[in-house]
Amino acid sequence: MSEKKPIEQTKYAKTYGGIWGGMLPLVAMIIAMVVLSLMGLRSTKNFWSAGYLAVLIGFLVYKDKGRFQAALISGIRDKIFAFLMACLLFAGVMAKILSASHLVSSLLWIFAKINLAPGLIPLLCFLIAVVISTSTGSAAASVTTVVPIMLPLAVAMGCDVNLVCGAILSGAAFGDNLAPISDTTIASSLTQEVSVIRVVKSRLKYSLIAGGAAAIAFIIFGLKTTNALAAQAIVVDATYASSLVFLIMPILVIVLMLRKANLFTALMITEIVGFIMLFAFKFITFSSLVAKDGLIATAFDGMLSSIVFIMFIFIAVALIREAGVLEALLNTMKKFAKSDRTAEVASGAMISIMSIAISSGTTAIAFCGPIIRSLQRPFKIDRARAANLLDGLGCGVGYMVPTNAGCLNLAALAVATGVVVEGFNPISFVGYNFHSMGLILVFWFAIITGWGRKHETDEELAADGIFFEDETVAANE
Repeated sequence: MSEKKPIEQTKYAKTYGGIWGGMLPLVAMIIAMVVLSLMGLRSTKNFWSAGYLAVLIGFLVYKDKGRFQAALISGIRDKIFAFLMACLLFAGVMAKILSASHLVSSLLWIFAKINLAPGLIPLLCFLIAVVISTSTGSAAASVTTVVPIMLPLAVAMGCDVNLVCGAILSGAAFGDNLAPISDTTIASSLTQEVSVIRVVKSRLKYSLIAGGAAAIAFIIFGLKTTNALAAQAIVVDATYASSLVFLIMPILVIVLMLRKANLFTALMITEIVGFIMLFAFKFITFSSLVAKDGLIATAFDGMLSSIVFIMFIFIAVALIREAGVLEALLNTMKKFAKSDRTAEVASGAMISIMSIAISSGTTAIAFCGPIIRSLQRPFKIDRARAANLLDGLGCGVGYMVPTNAGCLNLAALAVATGVVVEGFNPISFVGYNFHSMGLILVFWFAIITGWGRKHETDEELAADGIFFEDETVAANE
């Protein structure tokens, strides 16, 4: 008997309609979300239906149902999804601890004493988030520590909740884009074969221009939209003045991360300290901590909506990836790279499209980085510039997508604070993410005009072990 040959599996799953059919799950999900939003159904739970629709359509267009199941499971098992799920759960607990501590009441009392102008609170939120995200390299740490404290405080002082959320998101995006230890900075540098320090130095001018413009916007919108009468009407006393000690929690998270602890370690240690302090101040009892409607249960319940929706996003992305859609898009972009400018236009379009499709700037940067390197290498475009375009548009576009995990994390934490109702979602506040808008404008201006474009010499390339043999470099347009 002859041995049976194993059935070879094609690289990509076959779908009815080819690549266009493979795109349907994600396209259907996006269209469904737009329709639901126009109908006024903007709750994250409403968007579960859009995610489920993507799964159903994926099942219908996949010819091999086994490949469909494998793609679905790979989306759920994605390491980034696992990280985000755990991050949301633990961050939700921290938000509830800070809420139970009456820290906001003590801060209101202090701000009333110093007579801080309420219209400047959005700017203050932006700057605090900038400092935390830049020092820790973590947008998640910035959002986790700033939202539970500053959002309730800002709303109590008459600030627009969406503007404040946009300010915090902008500050988080600033550090994610610029910090040397940020995952996006490291990914963009490594994929472009250039040192992190060189990238950060060359990136600083772009970040400061976008950040400066954002700061001015938050001053203007803060003064314009804040209800000063609401702040004047606040009646505060010194009842919870001692709760100011709970500020040690966000400070502890920052210190631990600066000492190289990972986010979960920082959160776990901080929450243990928080529980001890809540019991010491008699703000909670054991039953109010573990009851079905207690602190821990309500914290997890508040995160469930975002977790389920994020799961559907990862499934939809896995379905189009398994069908070869992403690689087809990348190959199409490569055909446009005929000169310095067109190579950068193709690179910018590629990272922008991928950031939207994947709903994650970080993942898009890691995915597109090697392709962009191959696009720009023949033109000897400075690798630090390539890394800046990659990261700038990844963070710029990525944080403007309502389905971005960072945006959903912020929305979920906002719900956990109690200042907004369940169903609050990023569509309400991404329009106030002025820093990401600034990054998009600054880097597309640089691409179109050539501002800041530099080339590497053959000697510089040879020093890094990169040689060009008989390659023709197109002239600048």
